[in-house]
Amino acid sequence: MSFRRFLSRLALVDQERDRRIEQTRKAIDDLEARIDIERLSQSVHRIQQENAALLRLLSGPKEEPEAVAKASASDGRDSVSRLELFGEVERGSRAEVIEKLGKYVPLFDAAGPVCDLGCGRGEFLELARARGLQAYGVDSDVESVAACRALGLDARQEDLFAHLEGLADASLGGVFCSQVVEHLPPDLIPTPMQGAHRVLVSGGLAIFETPNPATFATHVHCFWRDPTHVRPVPEPALSFAARTAGLVVEDVLFTSRVVYEQRLAPVRTDARDDAVRAVAEQVNAIVERLNDLLYGYQDYALIVRKPPD
Repeated sequence: MSFRRFLSRLALVDQERDRRIEQTRKAIDDLEARIDIERLSQSVHRIQQENAALLRLLSGPKEEPEAVAKASASDGRDSVSRLELFGEVERGSRAEVIEKLGKYVPLFDAAGPVCDLGCGRGEFLELARARGLQAYGVDSDVESVAACRALGLDARQEDLFAHLEGLADASLGGVFCSQVVEHLPPDLIPTPMQGAHRVLVSGGLAIFETPNPATFATHVHCFWRDPTHVRPVPEPALSFAARTAGLVVEDVLFTSRVVYEQRLAPVRTDARDDAVRAVAEQVNAIVERLNDLLYGYQDYALIVRKPPD
């Protein structure tokens, strides 16, 4: 090869290198732009959530019981506490919660009556009523109970432990308890399980839903944002509490998976070379495992039943 041809080829190599460097820089710029847009979108969504929650709290229930009316008169009810507002933001809109809880209601079709322990604003009760189930709720928060009653739902302002203790044996067909056990100290977590076992009829059903600590997203993005959370409750620990209370664990439902756009993207597997395609498939298997660990289901529900006599 002549020296001139060598220099010509070297120039082509330099051109190709410069072209690829420019492509890489453009790709990085595009990626940074997408990241900035995603961060901005998340910030806007968070502000919208906070505004919507504030409007819900300020509007209040349509018909307030006497206790809430007195509280409203004393504090003006034109403002809310930061903790109250934060709890409403984290809970989400009524429509969002109803969509989330909808999958549980059909499981109680053969049960009745059903008690919702920690009923909140009554989304489960509203779903149960629409399905024709006999259900009522218990919550210690006066305004949550007021919101339920304003919708014509059967809600009672009571401590859930005291309520369970006051029920007769085998008096309920079902128990529902969503996003409650993570607010309890560890020594009290078995208590609602034991109470459910006593008050359920033979073959009665109970569902306990809580954040899923088996995925990293729960710890980083969700769980510790709520200052009233005490500690995460792993599924094996909650299952153990249920079994030692005499309940049978029938199933565990995992829900609220992180949206696809926020998960790690797989690599392409359409390479012609078999070896390259095999490596890509192995990489995707690892990506999937990482997605389950980092961005998996954020909630789980323990489906338990009292054994038949």
